[in-house]
Amino acid sequence: MKITKDDERARRICSLALAFMNASAPIPSSDIARDFYPGLSADSFRRAFSRDRTVLAACGVVVRERPHPGDESSWSVDEASSYPDGAEIGAMEAAVLEIACQPLIEDPSFPLAGELRFALAKLTRAFAEASPLRAARREDARPLAALRDALTEGRAARISYRDARGRESERLVAPYAFFGLRGELYLVAGRLRDDGSVVEGGTRTYRVDRMNRACIVNDLPVSTPPDFSVDDWRRLPFQMGETTAVARLELPDDREGDVRRAAGANGTFFSLGGRTIWEVEVSSIADAASWAVAEGVIPIGPAELVEEWRHVLEGVTVDAS
Repeated sequence: MKITKDDERARRICSLALAFMNASAPIPSSDIARDFYPGLSADSFRRAFSRDRTVLAACGVVVRERPHPGDESSWSVDEASSYPDGAEIGAMEAAVLEIACQPLIEDPSFPLAGELRFALAKLTRAFAEASPLRAARREDARPLAALRDALTEGRAARISYRDARGRESERLVAPYAFFGLRGELYLVAGRLRDDGSVVEGGTRTYRVDRMNRACIVNDLPVSTPPDFSVDDWRRLPFQMGETTAVARLELPDDREGDVRRAAGANGTFFSLGGRTIWEVEVSSIADAASWAVAEGVIPIGPAELVEEWRHVLEGVTVDAS
């Protein structure tokens, strides 16, 4: 998914709302301009901030100018106009919410699972006491929270990462997007030098549960490349890990469209003797064989993939009988 100007504005407005709702004192205009409108002139900042305040008000967060010593303005939330009175929901509504949200809460690839769990538990006292959603947060909650804040606020993050071989390293990264795969959460991020410059070709995919620590670097703003799309970084189930082989799969006519959509930017499609062939990197032969059976495609190489595919297919046939 490419990040558009509308996406950037939505992200900025969400960040503004969080900043104002969490502020213990009015925020000076200079701080707002520095943190949320970097690079804009004074006039452009005032116009953009005025437009964003209108959107915030429509969302129920009314921001007003406050008296401030000196010439600089400061701003804070008008609590009387912003926050509605509390509301209670009944046991039936609570049960419906629990059932509807349970899959997300139990999905380790959903980055807001912990926050959703605690938000649901706070809806009503009865729900909080009766609900089974009070389980402990995942071990990766702290790194995830820091990464999510860095992504939302457009800031760099410093991470301590353990790769698949168990090697640990410290890295300065620019978070671009999250995606989930097979119950795991991944972050796509660009590598940064200590001065904040981007390392060319340094964009990588990181498994969040392999991060021992992560912290936001507030004084280092970053931006997502204009041509970035998270779809270019998604991997198929058999591609997580180091590449061990290059598979060639024949696509039946009735499966070509679905496979192309699932493949995204992975692999190369070409015609051979009237057949459509997909050539793609593979990390796990067993996973690739299982995926091929499930998707109805036919491996034609390498030999070990074809053999494994036959074993999986035979197993499926026996189970069906």
